[in-house]
Amino acid sequence: MYICNNCWNEAVKWAGQCSFCKEWNSLVEFKETKLNSKTSWIKKDLIKINNDLPKNQDKIITKSNELNNLLWGWITVWSIILLSWEPGIWKSTLALQLWNLIDWNIIYISAEENENQIFSRAKRLAINSDNISLLCESNLENILQTLKNTKSDLIVLDSISVITSNNINWTAWSISQVKEIAEKIVDFWKTTNTVIVLIWHVNKDWNLAWPKTLEHLVDTVLYFEWERYEDIRILRSLKNRFGSTWEIAIFKMWESWLADLSNPGLEFISSENDDKTIWSSLSITMEWSRPIVVEIESLTTYTKFGYPKRSARWIATQKLDLILAVLWKYSKVNLDSYDVYVNIVRWIKVDEPWIDLSIWASIISSKLNKSISRNTIFIWEISLTWRIKNCFSIEKRIKEAIKLWFENIIIPDIDIKIKEKVNIIKIKNIWDLVEKIN
Repeated sequence: MYICNNCWNEAVKWAGQCSFCKEWNSLVEFKETKLNSKTSWIKKDLIKINNDLPKNQDKIITKSNELNNLLWGWITVWSIILLSWEPGIWKSTLALQLWNLIDWNIIYISAEENENQIFSRAKRLAINSDNISLLCESNLENILQTLKNTKSDLIVLDSISVITSNNINWTAWSISQVKEIAEKIVDFWKTTNTVIVLIWHVNKDWNLAWPKTLEHLVDTVLYFEWERYEDIRILRSLKNRFGSTWEIAIFKMWESWLADLSNPGLEFISSENDDKTIWSSLSITMEWSRPIVVEIESLTTYTKFGYPKRSARWIATQKLDLILAVLWKYSKVNLDSYDVYVNIVRWIKVDEPWIDLSIWASIISSKLNKSISRNTIFIWEISLTWRIKNCFSIEKRIKEAIKLWFENIIIPDIDIKIKEKVNIIKIKNIWDLVEKIN
């Protein structure tokens, strides 16, 4: 059998190109180890869930509120966490910062860097604790033997992709090596009261490399999201056996470390002192359960070509086409001879439809050259029939806008109970929006 080391697709014979992901020279031969027919089996005792399980399990509560929020309060003991994403995103820095965030005994195993490199990063992070031990080793058998003779509460493996085993005649990163190492680590984890953090990489398609091997074995999968030219890092959870994946952790990258950004507030909008702005508007998006204020900019210019250009950054181009079609159909704002450019400030990508009204407002502002107050928030989903639609978590969005001292909140004409005193403007259709901007 042959397996693609890029997408894990199986093939009965070798080929120069994977039939599934179209990657060249990615098929490698994989041989399963056959069990000995004379192997003796051991009868295991069953466990009664109500009587035999421990009543209270130790929980590792970190000093990072963002990390605790993402993991639903704490790091669960006897768990394996997979931390992944592309190189240079500060995965190792976050793993090393656990030394400052947790008071338990930690062993940091570096398979890629030597002692001097780790010491240099630890000095930059101002790490100075007696509960920390470092091991620079890439051989699995040596690592496991050392761990068996050393007491620890949390183990960091950085990274599993370069660890090799003597039992497999393959190089690091190969499928056989990854499978063997993952299984041995899981076997070790089952016999100890230890939390294990594995650092892993992604392939060129921004997916976890060989996910079927690791994702099914671990309890929690975390990955970073970032923009190369920004200082914000968002940590998301793809899988969590001990809680929901509806939370995110937001960190701000400083020169030396990652710090909690517990209240992003106005972090993702431009810092302007003017009371009014032209061609931009504000809205509130939900990053799972976290409300974040975003700013949408628009630019409309008369086209020099026969077919007007539509360009969008950080929102889907199909959404922009839909918004312009409804705008042209149900208003006097004519854009059939205008190029339209839309951008979300500070790179944050938004897929949800409840910022549609804000996009509308910024486009109308640009076309009519009318200003919009910086104290106004727009929350609404566009309907193809120009009628209003209810908004998911609208009360939570409104409360976030009130907390950030926004004075005007434009929403659909729906019944909503808000105790705080705020100017809530309800609109029924696009004509009302044009009048508010004019």
